[in-house]
Amino acid sequence: MEELAVADVGVERFNRDHQRLLFYVQEFTSLCDRFRQRTPFPDEWDQVDLLFRRLEDYTRNHFRSEEGELSKIGFPALSAHQQQHQYFVDVLTNLKTKVVNREFRAIGTVETLLIDWIVNHINQTDVQYRTYLSTEST
Repeated sequence: MEELAVADVGVERFNRDHQRLLFYVQEFTSLCDRFRQRTPFPDEWDQVDLLFRRLEDYTRNHFRSEEGELSKIGFPALSAHQQQHQYFVDVLTNLKTKVVNREFRAIGTVETLLIDWIVNHINQTDVQYRTYLSTEST
């Protein structure tokens, strides 16, 4: 994986959350690299399940927090932002079904989803609220 970074969105706790997501991408990438070489061992599925639970917790908590802050300040693009979050949750839910069914190719799809989310949502969409929120206000 080429060097992937998250943009500064102007809110330190959101920046930390985004860094955590980047860590999850790195974990999924490591699993994907192994799974490209061979079929996953049963204990590796345990790692995937755990990582998925952490990703779901992250998504639920981060989206709620981010949307709450954006709502408080009357962010004009909040509705579109919420729709993007819901789309991500829907895709993740669909992928979880595949992971539960042990479709190992779904792991690569999760990796792609997360990378795309960082590149397109965090680094292009989330940075738009930087001018509305400041580190001092949150």
